[in-house]
Formats: sequence, structure tokens, C-alpha cells
Amino acid sequence: MKIQLIHAITGINSAFLEYETEVLASYKRPGTEIRIRKIDNGSASIESHFDEYLGAVDTFRLVKQAEAEGFDAVIVTCFANANVDPSREIARIPVIGSGMAAMSYASLLGHRFSLIMASESSDYRHYHEASKLGFKDKLVSVRRTEFRVLDLLKDRDKTLAGFLVAARQAIEEDGADVIVPACFGMIGLAHEAQEILGVPVIDPAGAAITMAESLVRMNLSQSKIAYPFPPEKRRTIDIEPKTERELA
Repeated sequence: MKIQLIHAITGINSAFLEYETEVLASYKRPGTEIRIRKIDNGSASIESHFDEYLGAVDTFRLVKQAEAEGFDAVIVTCFANANVDPSREIARIPVIGSGMAAMSYASLLGHRFSLIMASESSDYRHYHEASKLGFKDKLVSVRRTEFRVLDLLKDRDKTLAGFLVAARQAIEEDGADVIVPACFGMIGLAHEAQEILGVPVIDPAGAAITMAESLVRMNLSQSKIAYPFPPEKRRTIDIEPKTERELA
């Protein structure tokens, strides 16, 4: 099984990619190959719809490239599922976002879950995604850490400490019984945080990998009634896969 993981941002550094690869390896099943790609043109991080849309075309190109190269599924790492809906329209293979996967698992494990996000991100995007996915009644709060998205990649200990402060507030003040790190930059914190907090903590990376693998094993993908292919017409932007010569 081959899964394409797409970072719809440009601000990923090599140190984070190494760490990310290790964490993803701990979740995937033996025999699953994960290839990580990031967009070339877009925003360093996604903290608004504007940031999301700047990377849309490159995201679509990577989705089409993955399908053309025989990958079985695509994961868009952005927790707010950046451009996942249109990506589902242009692909036959399953395309999921990490937020979509994490909130789905959170809804199974408790009555009320909270999202813990970066300080400057737009929380309305998370509420919108939860509502669109049918989880509006289970999402009890969205709490912020003191860090911006790119800060989360720099110091894991500080990120964990800030996450725990917000998570405890969500449990004690909001009544959350499941916690979800609402940024892929918090990858790898869930196990330690769960031991400390005593409630399920859903790693969006683990949730996305597990969901992608299960969909492929069950031979399932997004409905083409729900996500039909865009109608044929003239478009001035080309997202078709590039040849090896063009990529060189």
C-alpha cells in the first residue's frame, strides 16, 4: 500500500520532516509506504482561509501526481482539511484531511471533545469543519496554545507544556472527555499527553494514517455522487501530472 502525504504549506524544515517520518512509521502497518511532499507555492503555514487557498493549485497537482503514480490514498496534513473537498472531486483514490480523521475518531471515544490549536489560527475554520462533518454537537470548545503554527515545530517540550495547559482547561472548564491537537505540527504529542491527562488524546497523524489504510483495505473511497468530477471545460490553470523530464 502506498500513501501520499501532502503538506499544503511551504514552511516545513528538514528537522521536522525527519521527526515526522519517525512518528508516521510508528503508526503505519508493515508494508505501507508513505511518501511526504510539500507544495512549492503557497503560505509558510495555514492560519486562515487565505493561506489555505494560496496553496490550492499546488495541492491539486500533487494529488493528481499521486494518483497517476499508483498511490492508493492521499492525506492532506492540514487539520482544517485545506482543499480536501476539491481534491476529492479530482481523484478516484481516497483523499482525507488529518482533522477529518481525528475528529471522526474523537466522536467515537467520548461525548464531547475539544480541539487545542495554535494561538493565531482562525478557530472559526475548525468550527466550520466540525459542523460540515456532522460533529457540531460534540465539539465543546476550541482552545488556543500560546504558540503560532511554525513555533510548534521548533521546541517539542514547550509545545507539549502549552498544549497541556489548554487541554486541562478544556477538560475542567468545558467538560471535554476527549482532546484533539488541532494542528499537524503537534504530531507525536498524543501518547505522552494522554498519560498525563487521563483522557483519550487523538494524534491527527495517527488518525489520518489509520483511516487511510482502513479505507484502502476495504476498497472504499469518496462517493462520486457526493464528490463528482468537475465538468470538462477550458481552464487556464493546468494541474495535470508532470512528466519525469518536466520534473527534472
